[in-house]
Amino acid sequence: MTTKHPYPHQLKYRITQTDYAALRARLSEAALEEGGARSVHTLLFDSYRSRTPALTDGGPDPRFSIHYFDDDPTYLLLERHVDLHSDGAMVTEAECRALLAGETDWLLDRHDPLFQDFYEGLTERMLLPQMMLTFHREVYTADGLDLWVALDTNIRASLQHMDFLDPQLLEQDMEGQEGRILMEVSYSDRIPDDVLCLLEETAPRRRLLSSVG
Repeated sequence: MTTKHPYPHQLKYRITQTDYAALRARLSEAALEEGGARSVHTLLFDSYRSRTPALTDGGPDPRFSIHYFDDDPTYLLLERHVDLHSDGAMVTEAECRALLAGETDWLLDRHDPLFQDFYEGLTERMLLPQMMLTFHREVYTADGLDLWVALDTNIRASLQHMDFLDPQLLEQDMEGQEGRILMEVSYSDRIPDDVLCLLEETAPRRRLLSSVG
């Protein structure tokens, strides 16, 4: 969902707890190394225009999101997504709090095309903070393979965007939710046959979406 990777093709699966346990074991057996695990908090921005493509011209509008990791809101990443491409820049906690309070002029002071684009989205395309997601991510990679596998567990959502920078309040907002589990596979040209068979055999018939750049 938020870890950066350079590969343009993605497959996404909704998996079960049993799938997850089996996948962790099989990925290790296939010599895919765990590249780190972290908790992720994500705030998504959206507008009604994103649900009415006929009103937009010149291709898809950029989508924006803000993330922080391991319950530490002092390190925040603003990301811009266009089709399957993304770029990002850091923002401060004070800047994010100003944004949540409806203050946007500081974006113009950053003199960065990404921030200028975000300002335009907020003021002209009526982007607003919408759903928040929190989850735990494990990433697997392998030397010599243009392949990236992420297992996202305990995925939960909240609409209380003013609590975004307070992990304790977020936990209260999401209390009682049964967290979902997703697997995302990103790759450059093709998935090696042995890895593809591993994924399909371990989480059969659970694919949500496939896309190519």
